[in-house]
Amino acid sequence: MSVTERGARWRDAAPEFLAEREGQTRLLGEQVAMLLRGRPGVVTVLGAPGTGRSALLRAVVAHARKAGLLAVLAGCSPTEADLRYSVVSQIAAGLAGAGYPAFARRLWAEEQPATTLIPALCGEFVALAGNRPLLIALDDARWADEESKAWLAAMTHRLRYAPILLVQAGAPGEDCAVEPVTESGPVAGSVIHVPPLREHGVREVIVSRYAGPVDGAFVTAATEATGGSPAALLAVLDHFVRAALPPVARYVPALLERAAEVSGDRVTRGISRLPADALALLLAIAVCEGGLDADLLASLAPPRTMSSEQALSVLVRLGLVTEGRTPSPASPLIADRALARMEIGERQALAMRAVELGYRAAIPEERLARLLLNTRPVGAEWVVSLLSRVATQRRLDGDHEGAAALLGRALREPVGDEQRQRLLIELAMMEADRDSETSDRRLQQVLLNSGTEVSVGTLVRAADLLGSRGDASATYRAVATAYTRREAGGAGLESLAAIGWLAENDCAIGDSALPVHSFPEPSDEPGDPVRAGVAAWMLAARGERLPQARELARTAFQVRGEEQPFGPRIHAARALLLADEVAEAVIGLDEVLADARRCGARAPAALALIHRGRCEMRRGNLGQAVYDFEAALAELPLTSWHPRMVPFLVATEAYLHLAGRSVEKAEQSLAFEFPPGADQGVAWAALLYARARVHMELADPEAALRDINECGRVLLSRGWTNPAVLSWRSVAAVANSACGNVETARRLALEGLERAREWGAPSALDVARRCASQVLDGVEAASDLGHDARIPRKPAPYDRPATVPAEPAAASSAARRYAATQSRQKATVRIDTPDARLTGRSERPAVEVVAEGPSAPNETRYPLTANEERVAGLAAAGHSNAYIASVLSVSLRTVELRLTTIYRKLAVTNRNELASLLASIPAPRNMGE
Repeated sequence: MSVTERGARWRDAAPEFLAEREGQTRLLGEQVAMLLRGRPGVVTVLGAPGTGRSALLRAVVAHARKAGLLAVLAGCSPTEADLRYSVVSQIAAGLAGAGYPAFARRLWAEEQPATTLIPALCGEFVALAGNRPLLIALDDARWADEESKAWLAAMTHRLRYAPILLVQAGAPGEDCAVEPVTESGPVAGSVIHVPPLREHGVREVIVSRYAGPVDGAFVTAATEATGGSPAALLAVLDHFVRAALPPVARYVPALLERAAEVSGDRVTRGISRLPADALALLLAIAVCEGGLDADLLASLAPPRTMSSEQALSVLVRLGLVTEGRTPSPASPLIADRALARMEIGERQALAMRAVELGYRAAIPEERLARLLLNTRPVGAEWVVSLLSRVATQRRLDGDHEGAAALLGRALREPVGDEQRQRLLIELAMMEADRDSETSDRRLQQVLLNSGTEVSVGTLVRAADLLGSRGDASATYRAVATAYTRREAGGAGLESLAAIGWLAENDCAIGDSALPVHSFPEPSDEPGDPVRAGVAAWMLAARGERLPQARELARTAFQVRGEEQPFGPRIHAARALLLADEVAEAVIGLDEVLADARRCGARAPAALALIHRGRCEMRRGNLGQAVYDFEAALAELPLTSWHPRMVPFLVATEAYLHLAGRSVEKAEQSLAFEFPPGADQGVAWAALLYARARVHMELADPEAALRDINECGRVLLSRGWTNPAVLSWRSVAAVANSACGNVETARRLALEGLERAREWGAPSALDVARRCASQVLDGVEAASDLGHDARIPRKPAPYDRPATVPAEPAAASSAARRYAATQSRQKATVRIDTPDARLTGRSERPAVEVVAEGPSAPNETRYPLTANEERVAGLAAAGHSNAYIASVLSVSLRTVELRLTTIYRKLAVTNRNELASLLASIPAPRNMGE
């Protein structure tokens, strides 16, 4: 600390300083002047506690005494509100101390009825004022005892006969000892408001105590932290004096800390002065947190010396609790300070009694759930089901943190192993976006610790959710352990093995942390939908038996619902995409998204959105693809994904930029600093492919070769040989050709063509042919490509030209020349890049993507929007309007309007005609409706 900061500039506490109170002091001075001229009056000073009401009263009493008047100040408090004539007693003591012993008789102490005592007291005061004008100041007038209030009311009727000025102070909206006088008449009346200090007044107070320069930032912070309360501000400044800290910006944190302590101390003092019944009621309200209404609270904390209504009124007037049918603490600070007065056991016992009262009274479940949060385990059967229901409602309302708290409370109850594991799974889903590592640990706990009494279906659900965030290694280990424990037998094991195979297939070869157990390849026979979805992806990734892969993928969607695993269905949709069944893939992903959102599974929902966006890129709907990508990151932020999955997200962002012809922005996306472990999963291949694409666009084939060769190595190590997944051979062929490696380029081009032919999807053949046309010489190209020209191309469902293939095609000069010869349509969209990168880099501003692509030679035959295509596909598949509305999360009326538009555009009149027209959509499936 510098020499100038050592506190020498702080002054000793000066006489009471009234900042920003010039108007109030002037009005009070005018009332004193009128009193000197013999005119009585009633002045009411209104201000929140701590705004300086008491200081104003002290100032006006001092001013009156200096002017030669008789003046006395009495203070009221809740602890003396039940003492008869306590205010009169204070006033009499003050006058006696000033040399007026006439009140030493203490008439109010005698057992006399009020009808005789109050007139006698009034007579005494009127006689006294006849000798010398009298000013009576009453602070916190709301706490005046009832007898003194009756006396003051009687005095106001006699003021016109004696020069007496009554000044009372209280808070706005509260009852005063005397009704404020505002009308003109023989008794002058006024109401003076005392607002909190503004920044100017706060600066004045600080300058009155500190001789050096004061930072504006410190003044602003002090104003906000103290709420403009002079009392709180002075308490904070006293701390700065003792600590020898100057009022500068660097000590704002100390200011905030001390201001919080001052607020807490004020609350604690206020609570300590409460009457016993009011305190007991406050403790009950703090424990219940608004869970019980006033009548039940009275049963929980029955009053002894005052009515429950009076006790509640005291708390409301003090600002400690809220008004209404279900009182609650006015702030978390008040609740904390009230609960701090109770032992933990006492608090839990009170909470348990509150739960019993609430359950018997059948209070709303939401309020009863709040009460249960503060109790020890109840052991009743209804508790877990109630907490689960309320948690579900909170999740639907978007309160995932509140839902997680309720599920955590449910886990403290004595429940069976099956129910416990299901609760753990629900809790893990609630924590996926806020604490993803904890979420994964809970799912692993289900797989690793479950006994034979836990159903295989529960294990499958845990395994499916664990794999959805991208940690294939942890999923493989946990599933292998659970599978080995159950391998002797059990229904549904093939589903668990299928998910285990998915995780194993994604793991890096040679991972020493992996278990010895290896899962069998899923059978490609029809049957279990989970196994069918994984088998469909296995065949599609290998580029084998397209028709069978397609049928298996359709089998995966034969059963839907929240309990049906998401991962196999998402992989089935990917298989359909590789098979050029784009519309069908979108329908399946819509169903997955609806199911995932319905049960709060955020990672599967985000995955479904990402893959649906890639389908939209295939269909040329770049704007919808961007929307889905943004929605996926909103569902699960980048920081919540496992590092293995991050490259796939970054690559997807780069693909969107490339699809919009924005190579520079794609390059910026790929410059992301990846977290450790990001290169361990197969998603790394997608990133390498995107890098190679960008290098080719930037005419750097050597750099492209390094990335594309590594991309091929990663894919081949997993057995993913289908060029429709990533056409790495075609990109490598063009890059080798540009580097002069003619033979290598020729070999890769021919391999790519052969693999594309084996798979048979037209889009994969298109990519391979376009790239091969640049590598093979004229004769060889004519021979090889002529074979493909004889293969009939299956038309897309809506005959819409695609700007990009399922996995973006290899960048080539031929493709760019083709695009340049076509008329271009442009649509500007925005991509909000991930808000919080794993590396902690600052957020990049939103980037623009200009979607350019070849337009159709002729006008599109079926000009449906992306949303209309979804409705059309589901309607053609035989689904009802209600089902379509549920899947697409829209209203029934929206579905009806879109169907009307679709019928008009396509010139059809019913679903049968629509299904015939859209023949590529399969026959209606049994979706478990």
